[in-house]
Amino acid sequence: MNRHSLPALFATAILATAAAPTHAQDLTETRLNVIGSASFMPLYSEQEYPFWTETLPAASDGKIAAEVRPFNEAGLTGTELLRLLQQGVADAATPILGYLAADDAVAEAVDLAGIAPDAATARAVSAAWAPVLDAHFRETNGARVLGILAYPSQVLLCKNSFESLSDLQGRKVRTGNRSLAELVESLGASSVTMPIGDVVPSLERGVVDCAITGTLTAYNQGWYEVVSYASDLGLGWSQLATIVGQQSWDRMSEANQAFIETQYAEFAEQVWDEVDVQTEVGFDCLTGRAECPLGEPANMTLVEATDADRELLREKLSDTVVPAWVARCGEGCAENWNEAMADIVGVRAE
Repeated sequence: MNRHSLPALFATAILATAAAPTHAQDLTETRLNVIGSASFMPLYSEQEYPFWTETLPAASDGKIAAEVRPFNEAGLTGTELLRLLQQGVADAATPILGYLAADDAVAEAVDLAGIAPDAATARAVSAAWAPVLDAHFRETNGARVLGILAYPSQVLLCKNSFESLSDLQGRKVRTGNRSLAELVESLGASSVTMPIGDVVPSLERGVVDCAITGTLTAYNQGWYEVVSYASDLGLGWSQLATIVGQQSWDRMSEANQAFIETQYAEFAEQVWDEVDVQTEVGFDCLTGRAECPLGEPANMTLVEATDADRELLREKLSDTVVPAWVARCGEGCAENWNEAMADIVGVRAE
């Protein structure tokens, strides 16, 4: 595979689709079995589920429809979704890419800790890496990537006050993935792994001093009852990819394929438009700085990132996070990173 040509090929395919719009009368009847993202997040209930069950059927005059179930209500962990696509158990799925990282480091690249301190950068790196991930999954998993989505920003929340990332030294921090653990440890803290449901009691008992999660998740899970300080510096975005099994894709007509790609691209744009909004809603609800549409606001203190924090984060990304990822990702990963990501992030892989 000529990895240098991947972004160009991906862009050409999208342009070709856009240049030849598909009308409902050109479509054939298709029924899809989709495993969706986590049901307790607004992404699923307000955007993903309506896309598959309302938008696609309406736009296709009922010719394309889907049965959708969130992975957590199907008794799944999220780590097995690619395998289920390969087996034909489902036609499409939307896994968190970090859940796939233990088996495939290529999936991890868009959400390396500190790669995107803001939503605009997260959107840019996701768009840049999508063609690389698509080509990789076609070769290794018999699946193709429709696009990459994201949850609200993953941020640091602590029981005791802090003014900068350097204040983490000596603290115990719950992290959600390997890359965040590497970042935290490079700052002199101890990384602790635990299920999200164990975080609040662990904070209460002093098992951990801080934890990293999304702003909306922190509010919805009631973390504000045990933590008092939240950083506004984005450490990750828990990106998800909507992936279609190649066998399922090949059973569709070309008209159906083009139609789904076009509809999905519009849906993904809407999701990304909401990512920053939902991040800010999370901060509003955690701090009470503005009206909280989700319930009673909490009274946490927002710790605003300094230029020194951003520079320290970039330094750790360059010196620790990216080199560790390249080492586990293997052949071709540094080259792909430098072609797709280096100019956006400002960090080259060696």
